[in-house]
Amino acid sequence: MSAAELTIVGVAVFFAGMVQIVSGFGFGLLSVPLMTLAIPTRDAVVVSTLLGSGVSLWQAWHQRAHRQRVLVRRLTISAYIGMPFGLWVFVVVDDHVLRLMLGIAVLISVGLLAARVNLRHSGPALDVGAGFISGVLNTSLSTNGPPLVFVLQARHLEPDEFRGTISMVFALSNIAGIGLFIAASKIHVDGLVAAAVALPALGIGQLAGYPLRRHVHGDRFRWLMLALLVVAAASAIISAFT
Repeated sequence: MSAAELTIVGVAVFFAGMVQIVSGFGFGLLSVPLMTLAIPTRDAVVVSTLLGSGVSLWQAWHQRAHRQRVLVRRLTISAYIGMPFGLWVFVVVDDHVLRLMLGIAVLISVGLLAARVNLRHSGPALDVGAGFISGVLNTSLSTNGPPLVFVLQARHLEPDEFRGTISMVFALSNIAGIGLFIAASKIHVDGLVAAAVALPALGIGQLAGYPLRRHVHGDRFRWLMLALLVVAAASAIISAFT
């Protein structure tokens, strides 16, 4: 990879890391489409999964007391079932088609995240379905957050419960995702180099996120996040046709 490509990867990781700390989600959803401006989609997915696993593990450990164990179990098990299907898409689909799928998936995610629904009293099928879809998205596009965010917001979890639950599901899902990528021989030198180079940007982004976490919240942050996702989705769709 060239210096310019690695710079774009670093900038994408910086912003995504900052958003992840503020909101508890959004790393892959934001970093992957931005990274595809410089590197192939498959490399972007691998880099996002490698770096995102570290972020999620750290957050899951520090917020473990707030996780909802039943939800974590349902979402994680169903995500594991969906991951092999996502890996198949990752392996066989052309890179330009992957970028188009990524952009469309992010735009759909914006619609889901913008909706304010109350499904607090829905049965376990809601969690199982959301977990399965997140597993498919995890190993195909590294954008497994939206189904999880949708179901946890719809169940109206408290902020600490939300962060603790989703971080644990992310952490467990990323571990399995990395294992599947290794088994399929999809982690290459370029991806490892890009992840290593972008690691400092991730740390700086997280440090920058903590002060923002106290000041940018509620509807203000929510709409800022949605606007960033629309821009990221548009960039992925445009790059799919170039």
